[in-house]
Amino acid sequence: MSPAHSPGQRRWVVIVVVIAVFAGVAVAARSPGKGPTGGPPLRPAAIAGAPDAESSAWYCTGQTTAAGQLAPGSLVLTNTGKGAVTGTIDGVTDTGAKVHSPVSVPGRGQLVPRVPTPKSGTWLSESVTLTGGGVAVSQAVHGASGWAEAPCQSSTAQQWYFPTGVTTGSNALFIALYNPTSTPDVVDVSFVTPKGVVHPINFQGIVVQSDQTQVEPVSPIVQDQTNIATTVVTRTGRLVAGELQLFSGTGTGIALVPGSPRAMQEWAVPQSEEVDGGTSSLDVFNPGPTAQDVTVHARLGSGPLAPFRARVSPDTTWVLSTGAQSRIPKNDPYAAVVQASGGSGVIVGRLVAAASTDQAPQDGAATAVDVLSAASPARRWVVPSPGSAADPAVPGAAPAHLALTNLSTHRETYVIEVMRRSGLRTIASGSLRFTRSFLLDQAILARAGLNPLIVTSSGSMAVSEDIGPTGTYGVVTMPGIPLSPALER
Repeated sequence: MSPAHSPGQRRWVVIVVVIAVFAGVAVAARSPGKGPTGGPPLRPAAIAGAPDAESSAWYCTGQTTAAGQLAPGSLVLTNTGKGAVTGTIDGVTDTGAKVHSPVSVPGRGQLVPRVPTPKSGTWLSESVTLTGGGVAVSQAVHGASGWAEAPCQSSTAQQWYFPTGVTTGSNALFIALYNPTSTPDVVDVSFVTPKGVVHPINFQGIVVQSDQTQVEPVSPIVQDQTNIATTVVTRTGRLVAGELQLFSGTGTGIALVPGSPRAMQEWAVPQSEEVDGGTSSLDVFNPGPTAQDVTVHARLGSGPLAPFRARVSPDTTWVLSTGAQSRIPKNDPYAAVVQASGGSGVIVGRLVAAASTDQAPQDGAATAVDVLSAASPARRWVVPSPGSAADPAVPGAAPAHLALTNLSTHRETYVIEVMRRSGLRTIASGSLRFTRSFLLDQAILARAGLNPLIVTSSGSMAVSEDIGPTGTYGVVTMPGIPLSPALER
C-alpha cells in the first residue's frame, strides 16, 4: 500500500503550487464568465440549487442494474439545508423498464434511497426531481473491478467531452446517453486516439428518444487504444452523457466519469502522487478548431518544478506521463494546475494505475476540477461521502484526503466543516496565498466519519477528496460540488 493510504500518514501536508498566470486566465479564475451570447454567467455541470429555490433536478447515468452486474450502484442525496426536502426518483433502463420512488431528505442529512428493482435491463439512468434546493446528488457504483463515486449532473447540454479512456487488453469502455427531456435527440459520437480522429458509422445519428437510456460499448469498435478522448454532440435536443471505464488488466478499478459540457482555460488537480511500480498521466484534450499552448504548473512541498509545456493541435490529446517524469519524485504528494491559451480551452483528465501489489482498487480515472466549479458563486462546496455509517453506499469506503487549491489572485481564507444533523462543526480553517494548496489527511477526516463536508472560502478554490482504501491518490476521487447562493427576491 502506498504511503498515501497507509496508517502512518502525515497528519498535515501543505503543498505549494506555482501558477504562472496569463492575463486571460487570471480573469477566468476570478469570474465564471458570460455565456456565448453575453447572457447570464456560465454554470458548472453539477451545482446544487439555491437553498430557497422552489425546485431543482439532477440526472444520473452510467451505472448498471443489479442484473447488469458490471457496476450496480446507489444514489447519495446530500441536503445542505436545515429543512427536509422531498421529491421523486424516476429511473429508466436500456430496455425501457421504469421505476418510481418518493424520497425525503432530512435537513443537514445524507440519504441513500431505496429504489425499486427494475423488471428488466442492464443499464440504469435516473432523474431526481426535488421540491426545493440545497441538495446535491451523487452516485456510487461497485463491482468485481472495484468501486467509484462521482457527482450526477444538474443540467442537460448539447455536447459532452471525456478526456480519458482505455481499451487496451481486457479494459472496457462504455458511453452512456440519457435523454430526460420531452423531445428526441439525434447524437453523434467521435473519438480522438493516438492514431487520429475516429467517427464509427454506428456511432453517428444515434436516436435517443425522450426518457430513454442508451449505452454504447466503445471497446469492440475503437480497439486497443491507450488513450481515447470522446466527444458527444447532439444534432437536435439536449441530453446527459457519462462514461464508465472498467479496468481489468494488471490492476483493477472502476471509473464513473461525468461528461464536461465545455472546454475551459484552467483546470486543477489538487492532489497527486507518483508511486513505485505505478503509472499515471494528465490527459489534455483539445476539442477546438485551433491549436492551444498548454502549461502544467506543479510544485512539491519542498519546492517548485519546472513547468511542462506543449502546443496541442485541434482534435488531439497531449498525454503527459507524469509517472515517467524524472523531475517528479516518487511517493511525494504534489498539486498541479493546467492552463491553456490561444483558443477556447481544453478538457483535462487524470489516469492513475498503482502497482498490482498495492491495495485494490489500483486503477482509476477522473476529470480535473474546472475553473467554473472552483469559482462557486456562493464560495461554498459540499463534499458527499459514500453513504452513511448506517447505510454505506460502498462497504468499507471512507474519505482519505481532502485537498484545496487557491485559484484566485489573492490570499483566501477557508473553513472545512463536518455536516451533522445537529449542525456544522469546524475541523480545519486557515488561509492560502495565491497559488497555494492545503491537504487534510485521513487522521483528521476520520473524526468526520461518513458525514459530508462543507468547504467555505473567500475566493475561488478547487476542492477534491480522495476516497479510500485504494492503491494511491486519484483512484477514487470526489470533487466538491458547488452550492448556489440564495435567490434574490
